[in-house]
Amino acid sequence: MANGIADKSVETLTQLDGLPQAELIGAITNGLPSSLARELARKLEVTLEYVAGLLRLNPRTFQRRLDEGLLSLSESERLWELSRLFYRAVDVLESEPGAVHWFKNPIQALGWATPLAYARTAVGLRELDNILGRIEHGVYS
Repeated sequence: MANGIADKSVETLTQLDGLPQAELIGAITNGLPSSLARELARKLEVTLEYVAGLLRLNPRTFQRRLDEGLLSLSESERLWELSRLFYRAVDVLESEPGAVHWFKNPIQALGWATPLAYARTAVGLRELDNILGRIEHGVYS
């Protein structure tokens, strides 16, 4: 246990997605492996530089995190939020390719912006989650 919170080493985004809450909190508190940012870039089919922007890091700091192997608490939280949204999109849209397509293409519900553009802010992430909820329940979005 670190900081009184259950700790679990995480090696993949799939593992991260399946963690019980106490273990998730411990993993995020202790810092997620920066390799998960590389995995997210691969899954979203975007560059590492784009993921750096989603994590609100300048390229130099992001490269340092990749070299060190660990993200900070706030960066880990941000990565988890993005990963959680990606897996929610996979679940709702029934495939990873469908989720990637949804993230990268303009949608009417966002005034023809892309979900990836909205994923840069916490408010945008909430809106994307709401849109996925509407899609899940059959509401045209």
